[in-house]
Order: sequence, then C-alpha cells, then structure tokens
Amino acid sequence: MATKYTVNHNYSVVKGDIFHHTKNRIHGGIHGSHVIIPHVCNNVNGFGAGFAADVAEKFPEVKANFHMLGKNAKLGNVQFITVETDKQYKYSLTIANMIAQNKLISPKNPRPLNYAALVYCMNQVRAYTNNILKQPESNRVEIHAPKFGSGLAGGNWNFISELINDLWYDTDVFVYLK
Repeated sequence: MATKYTVNHNYSVVKGDIFHHTKNRIHGGIHGSHVIIPHVCNNVNGFGAGFAADVAEKFPEVKANFHMLGKNAKLGNVQFITVETDKQYKYSLTIANMIAQNKLISPKNPRPLNYAALVYCMNQVRAYTNNILKQPESNRVEIHAPKFGSGLAGGNWNFISELINDLWYDTDVFVYLK
C-alpha cells in the first residue's frame, strides 16, 4: 500500500508504485474508481525516456498508439488510451498522453515544456473526467500522476502544481514520487 504525505495543496503526494496503486483503484469493487494517468509527451515521436518509458514497459499499447500519431502529434493535443477495465464495476484505467513538450531537451532547448500547451492539455483531462462523471454508471474518477512536465521536459514543478490546484481543484488528484 502506498504511503500518503500531507501537503498544503489540493492534491495528495504519494510514495509508491503508481501502476500497482491505480490497478487496485479500478478493481476496488464498490469503493473503486475510474483512474486517469496523465503525463507529458513530446511532439517529435519520442516515447522512450522518463515516465513514458515506464508507461511503455507496463502498457506497450500506449507507446504504439502514440507512435501512430507520428508527425501529427501537435502541441496541446491529448491522446486518451484505456488500458484496463474492471469487468464487474466497469471502472477503467486510462493513460492520457498530453503533448506539451516541444522537441527534446538540449542545451539549446533547456525547457522544452510549453506551458500554454500544458494548460490546454490539462483542460482536456478535466473535460474527460467530467464526461466520465456524466455517464449513469460512473460516480467516481481520480487523477493519478507522476510529477509530469518537471523532469525531462524541464518545467518548474512549483508552477505545475499551482496549475493542478487551479485546473483540477474539484477532482481527487494523487501525485506520485519515485
């Protein structure tokens, strides 16, 4: 079981395996939940480093779907891929590939994260959660995420965490530390 830490944010910080915990949530019976795992992707068809590498290892279909975008991976777009659904309660685990990184990190591009694209993507994730809640059989949805945008994308986590507070304020959000 993951260990939660109390923080002064609208989200919980969790230490543990995001994939193990989220699978437990969708298979939690009447206490389960739909789960969305958002993370930042680039617009140059790279999906082999950082958290994306972890996603590719656990769910190779997510990487395959991302590569189908190829040069059509545009900043501000989100690709939602449902990777697992509970047979009885129909709770689903969905990976959200948020395309908010312009190219790869380099000395000439020390912060490839595009904050405007990130906000646009995060709003799409919010709309996706709201659409799930509109379905008659859905009563719970949670966002479980790594510290997206702050690793290889070069973004400032303090700013990104404020975006989480502003945009996902009415959703249960869990941010995982490795």
